[in-house]
Amino acid sequence: MTELISMNEMMAREIAAQSEILITCVAPLAERVAQIDVPAGRIFAGGCGDSAFAPAALGGVFAELGIDLEPRTSMELSAFTKFVSADTVLLSSISGGTKRTVEAANVARKAGAHVIALTCNGHSNLANAADETIVLPFTPLSRKTPHTLDYTVTLLALVALASAWARRPVEEISKLVETVPVLLENASEIAWATGSKINQDGKLFFLGAGPDLANANYGAAKFHEAGGIVAIAAETENFIHGMNFMVEPVDSVLLLAGAELVHRRSRQIATSFAGLANCQIVPVNAQDGVLGAFAYTLMTTFVLQYLCLNFANNAGLQVDRPRAGRPDGEKHLAIQSEIMAELS
Repeated sequence: MTELISMNEMMAREIAAQSEILITCVAPLAERVAQIDVPAGRIFAGGCGDSAFAPAALGGVFAELGIDLEPRTSMELSAFTKFVSADTVLLSSISGGTKRTVEAANVARKAGAHVIALTCNGHSNLANAADETIVLPFTPLSRKTPHTLDYTVTLLALVALASAWARRPVEEISKLVETVPVLLENASEIAWATGSKINQDGKLFFLGAGPDLANANYGAAKFHEAGGIVAIAAETENFIHGMNFMVEPVDSVLLLAGAELVHRRSRQIATSFAGLANCQIVPVNAQDGVLGAFAYTLMTTFVLQYLCLNFANNAGLQVDRPRAGRPDGEKHLAIQSEIMAELS
């Protein structure tokens, strides 16, 4: 039980640390991104896992800034993207060692594209493969828990870079990040209220559209990381074209609805499922403008982080262990390690 407390408390500390670490990152990030030229051509951004979700989750922010950015996974960038010399490619990896992401950097540079790495390790393989590197100015507290702080620093770095390209003052970001303690407190309350209705014996469905589909993927990924929990992310509209038949009475459907059209559809889904399963709209309100879009992304992210932590604590899951200590965790870890060690 001591191990359970220490590692789950580490995740709690990582979530809480966002209130201090994010604000300390603003100035050094602003100084670094100011040195990077505005791209002349297409802009791609991505990575693997959370690093792929981050630029997609910021779609509303980029749109408000007038930055046309295409989020893609490292696999999509490595195998399915035809680069030209005018392209700019942003690739994120906290360790800088994610092999498929390094491959994407090499593929892009070989085609003449300009590659920018976002990583904590300025001497990593990713940094060495890039033309320029943004070293994320913080030290991760742990890499064994479902990633929280690492993800939001990546979000911040992407927004800082896009804001610099859009000639927006860094003070705007600073003022928003200063509100993170309040956002975290509100997110914790929302997560407790939302999570109290989740049956731990059921599956979890996270639904969203546009940037919220990326948020849904991030939310599901936290539950995968925390214990191999069955959590499925899907687009809100596509969900009702067949996936809806998967829902059992013990399951929970959580709807992320930042856009008005998606919110209207989500209300219909929640009403229709009311007699069958726990189906609820996560109550995070959309806001206008660049800062409003970023605040929505951060708030949604914090709610999902707390949902995962609370679920793990209530279920007695050891978040640092493979499958959280559930059966066959070591077998799954061995399979993952073998596959990730090979690149083909």
